[in-house]
Amino acid sequence: MHPVGFWTRLMAHNIDLIVMLPVYYLMSFFIHSNQVLIWLCLVVTYLYEVIAIASPWGGTLGKHMMKIKVTNDDLTTLSPWKSGLRALVKAFSVLTLFIGYLTIILHPQKKSLHDLAMKTSVIFSPPA
Repeated sequence: MHPVGFWTRLMAHNIDLIVMLPVYYLMSFFIHSNQVLIWLCLVVTYLYEVIAIASPWGGTLGKHMMKIKVTNDDLTTLSPWKSGLRALVKAFSVLTLFIGYLTIILHPQKKSLHDLAMKTSVIFSPPA
């Protein structure tokens, strides 16, 4: 198991952002309330994250393109419930001005706060 560092994880996130921005843009044509649009974008992003991480890929399109995946510490795939809870804890890492991501740099196994809380790891995917 080879843990993934901050910059690779950030690049995967940026790829996901590029994928999701057109979706958000299209939604803006149909939803005219900014508050509703923001909440809907958050829900769509949450569902994208939960479903993708609980899938056999073990991650979003960005993670897949960067050849990384999220696993339990025992290297098994996350259940949908655990993936959902991890995404909620991840939101806490964001709301604390991204302090939860600082642990990736400081932790010897490169774990974020949500990885530590949920006993998950982000690792490089083995070649197919």
